[in-house]
Amino acid sequence: MPLSPIVLALIRDEIGNDTDFNDASPHIPPQLDSLENIYTDALRGNFSPLVTALICWRRRLFSLQARSMDFTSGGKLLQRSQRIRFIERRIKALEVLADDTHKGSNMVVQTPKDVEVAAEAAEF
Repeated sequence: MPLSPIVLALIRDEIGNDTDFNDASPHIPPQLDSLENIYTDALRGNFSPLVTALICWRRRLFSLQARSMDFTSGGKLLQRSQRIRFIERRIKALEVLADDTHKGSNMVVQTPKDVEVAAEAAEF
């Protein structure tokens, strides 16, 4: 089932138009993951464009960190570290939006009234 153009546009807005993640196509080898496979998998994308984009950014960060560094590249080391920091910030922003942080998934927002009620209940 190919994704609708609207959903693909939402995901592409978040991850950009790089070719490291392909749209669903019969020409893609099965060992390569497509955006459709990530989006429709209940354990990964869970039909959410933000979570799908988060997975794509995490994979980009992993592949960038897995590559070896070339010390003869001159000024490219600064560019590499800037790219890593940009991707890490993007991952952090998407985790907050998708509520995928460790703190965010367990957090309960309390108002001062809730704190007073809890204190009164603890007294009894």
